[in-house]
Amino acid sequence: MDGDIVTDKQNAWIKAVLLVGIIGLAAFFRLYRIDSLPLGDSYDPAFYGVDALSILKGNYPIFFEGNFGREPLFSYLLAFFFLLFGPSTQTIHLASAFVGILTIPATYWVVKELFSEDEEILKEWGGLAAALVVAISYWHLNWSRFGVRAVLVPLFAAVTFYLLWRGLRTGKRSLFIACGGALGLSLYTYQAARLLPLLVVFGFIYYLWDRRPISRQDCLNFALVVGVSCLVFAPLGYYFITHPGSFSERIDQVFVLDVKYFLRSLLFLNFGGDTKPLVTIPGRPALNPFLSLLFFGGIGLTLARVKKPNRLFLLTWLGGMLLLAAVAGKETASKRAVGAIPAVAMLIAMGGLLSWQKMREWLLVHRPGFEKPFRYGWAALLSLGMVYTGWVTYRDYFIIWPSDPDLFTHFQVGVSAIGRYIKDLPADEEIYVSPEYLGSPCMLFNSGLREGVKSYNGRVCMVIPLETRAKTTYVVVPNDDKQGLELLEAYFPQGEVVAEGPLHYNLPYFLAYRVPEEASALIAPSHVVEAVWADKIVLLGYDLDKEAYQPGETIQLTLYYRALERMTENYTVYTHLVGSVNPATGETLWGQDDSEPCRQFYRTSAWDLGEVVRDQFVIVIPADAPPGTFDLQMGLYLWPSMEQLPRLEEGQPVAGPLILGQVAVMQP
Repeated sequence: MDGDIVTDKQNAWIKAVLLVGIIGLAAFFRLYRIDSLPLGDSYDPAFYGVDALSILKGNYPIFFEGNFGREPLFSYLLAFFFLLFGPSTQTIHLASAFVGILTIPATYWVVKELFSEDEEILKEWGGLAAALVVAISYWHLNWSRFGVRAVLVPLFAAVTFYLLWRGLRTGKRSLFIACGGALGLSLYTYQAARLLPLLVVFGFIYYLWDRRPISRQDCLNFALVVGVSCLVFAPLGYYFITHPGSFSERIDQVFVLDVKYFLRSLLFLNFGGDTKPLVTIPGRPALNPFLSLLFFGGIGLTLARVKKPNRLFLLTWLGGMLLLAAVAGKETASKRAVGAIPAVAMLIAMGGLLSWQKMREWLLVHRPGFEKPFRYGWAALLSLGMVYTGWVTYRDYFIIWPSDPDLFTHFQVGVSAIGRYIKDLPADEEIYVSPEYLGSPCMLFNSGLREGVKSYNGRVCMVIPLETRAKTTYVVVPNDDKQGLELLEAYFPQGEVVAEGPLHYNLPYFLAYRVPEEASALIAPSHVVEAVWADKIVLLGYDLDKEAYQPGETIQLTLYYRALERMTENYTVYTHLVGSVNPATGETLWGQDDSEPCRQFYRTSAWDLGEVVRDQFVIVIPADAPPGTFDLQMGLYLWPSMEQLPRLEEGQPVAGPLILGQVAVMQP
């Protein structure tokens, strides 16, 4: 008896050491090169960074409405990590990796509990095998490091179902209370977690139906889970009741019931993965061929004894999560189904361990001489398969995927670099960014939510202070704003390039052009025309690319205007080409281009006093336009009322457009 006790203790120590080793392996995969891979924030992780910074500034929402609405738990976790390690891109990925590491022991315990009344080999080694699969899984590794709230779902699924199954097996009331708490908290993670309450209900049904009759205590235990989970969920639930659109906004956006997407999402595990290079190697299945074989083996072995409540629950868990991915349209299937990772790992463990045991049992009866070679051979095969899986995961994630040069763009590395650059500029410095929109979460997060930064689209316009009030820095992305630096050098020859961004295809992603304080801009439109609209906007003049055109050509018109006062309205500028009556329309209008300034990238409500907006319009001359002289006209109106802003002449309002000048359309 003492020998048995020693053996049990030794087995327990061996399993503990193996579990620690598996967690250490998972930590290596999830923390190795965390400072450089993923390459940057990308849109969604940066949004969580913005949320966390907002929390640290004293805002404590129960639901984040931006980016189509997001449950708050990951953002609060990230705020805590920011307090510990400081706000940074690396901290976002570190927080995500921490959740991924915690999922390994959680998987071990839920598998151990679900297999506690199953085959002996599953009871002994199923938890360790499943934990190892998750630790070296490319699928889980990828989402463990990416930095989005979906990574919380497999952790909460494992914890919730462990507490549920252990509570059902032992009858301890405290476990049902804890299960309800974990279930309620899971609803603060990600939309996919909304399936967990239904799975808990199925778990109760499967277990209690198998163990009939159902007692009064069973009903009380179920009520405990429901009551505690509802209590924990109540603050978020009340928010959804008072903001009914928030509950389903993201689901309504991505829900698509299409056969093509349905089949693709169901096959992402084994035959063809997601196609977005931002999140994976395009087309790579979630499971490699070795794991796929074990997975299908586990499915078959589970179906063979599907009446057992744990086996039926396992298939329900897997099927429910895969169904969520199947109705998500073009969205990332591996992300939508991330809550199935522990279930998939359990099936893989079953495929490896049970097939070993069943074959051994058959050989012991029919071919006893082959049992021992098979036992060691199968163990070696499984070990080699796991080594192969770990190597392929390492190779694909750390070597092949980062070699894609377009990841720089996918992860918005350059945009984040702009944010970090402007964050460190003096507080009183004026900053303009072109053409990146400041609303980008990557720029917002990396700039530390810096206020007062202005952005415009340098492809179609430019914003120029008549005289700089302080040092003014323009951050220009030359690959997108190809004329920005040249125009800055013309308008502000006093300035100079003071910084360059990270290299992208051997060229700086951005250039920083600094203009000294009290520098006057050299603005000289080729056609000086001064006109005032309602003491709000003054036109300084315009440029034309040429004075004479052929039918079918385009007129490149550049307007220069500035604000006389701050405006809350957003006016639309119209530019018209007017001539003789057009026989096709019966009107004198031959071409037009209407747009809010800067194609809405610098609307009139954003104009500051003293700024000149250089705005570009394109008017297409119809191919059937007759030769002759045409008027160029312009004006401003409010959309959608079409109410025109009156122009002032000698202090009196004048209706109608302003005639800028004439252009000639020549005989073709």
